[in-house]
Amino acid sequence: MELGALLGVFLAVRFGQHLVERFLAYLNKKTYENENNYKYAGRVLNIAIDDLKKTLSYSRDKYQFASIQSWISIGITLGFIALGGLGWVEQAAIGLAESFGFSEAGGSGAIVTGLLFLGLISLLSGIVSLPFDLYFTFVLEEKHGFNRQTIKGFISDRIKGIIIGSILGGLILSLILWIMQSFATWWLIAWIAVFGFSLLTVWLYPTVLAPIFNKFEPLQEGPLKDQIYSLAKKVSFQADGISIMDASTRSSHGNAYFTGVFGKKKIVLFDTLVKAMNVEEIVAVLAHELGHFKLNHIRWSLVRSFFMTGVMFYLMSLCLPINELYTAFDMQAGTFYGALVVFSLWFSPISFLLQPITNLISRRNEFAADAFALKNVENGRRLGDALLKLRENSHVMPISHPAFSAVYHSHPPLLERLKAMGYIDKS
Repeated sequence: MELGALLGVFLAVRFGQHLVERFLAYLNKKTYENENNYKYAGRVLNIAIDDLKKTLSYSRDKYQFASIQSWISIGITLGFIALGGLGWVEQAAIGLAESFGFSEAGGSGAIVTGLLFLGLISLLSGIVSLPFDLYFTFVLEEKHGFNRQTIKGFISDRIKGIIIGSILGGLILSLILWIMQSFATWWLIAWIAVFGFSLLTVWLYPTVLAPIFNKFEPLQEGPLKDQIYSLAKKVSFQADGISIMDASTRSSHGNAYFTGVFGKKKIVLFDTLVKAMNVEEIVAVLAHELGHFKLNHIRWSLVRSFFMTGVMFYLMSLCLPINELYTAFDMQAGTFYGALVVFSLWFSPISFLLQPITNLISRRNEFAADAFALKNVENGRRLGDALLKLRENSHVMPISHPAFSAVYHSHPPLLERLKAMGYIDKS
């Protein structure tokens, strides 16, 4: 296949993916805007009409924002690629590496060139996304009463994220590039190394990374702490402390999660969640999260991630010798850093096709975790009450088009979820 034709195939496939994505978003919008649909959901879930209007307004604004962002982003991305932008960035990276005294032919020079190339790509991506992030946070979220972050806090988070991302990203990318140029079976070694690095990052997150962005305070003695530990004991879960996170400094959205990979796990509650719910409702939410651990959902997710990482590196090793995959994008043939970028570009449509499968597994796990919670709390209706409060506080639309949900939702729509729990009539 000629180089121009190969590039044309990629551009057509990627643009076709974008059209499918926008069509699914349109179908979803028509579903929740249908008066019969949202009024039925409001009646069944006992949602006030004023609340439904707020939810509908928020959903419409997010749809419009996502539509504009996606069209601009796909236009910039495909235009950049079609005009040889990757080749320009590669030449800039080679020039920078040489100015630092590194030759990109091999050894450390190739690694430095690769880091500069990938760093410049990341920088350009960040520049494109920054205006959208600012608008979403300080206009859209502000309009609907969710934003609690200041410009100073936003900038601080960005700077911290860039520093941490540069350090961790630089370390793992340097390791991958060194492995790729040092071993014949590099894909196997890189597979193990990347997965091990991921586990290390998750292990470091609660004690090293998370405190850089948020403040954590131990949960004070009282009924909430007592009931959480009582639940943990009941289901044989070893909890290594309960913390309150200052999520309200950024947003009014509520949540809770567990951290830790090995041994005991830490329980983290958003302060917004604690303020919005009573003790029984918070315990019910945690019972759901505990269900994921006790039913081995987290463990199997790690197993799937482990094998998926291996498949991706193996496929990349098959693509590495195909020079046309690089030259079609105006890049030098056979570079290891080029393989990482080019493969990620081609894998995007494949990943999109796999999303319904991964989301199907995730939604089944959510139903199972709900069932686990219902069995282990005194009043099962408290979980439904909690989910409705979470929906109310975040203006989440409780209905969705089945096709859109299959592709994008790792959690079932609330109406479907509450029916499965027996909280409302299934009819």
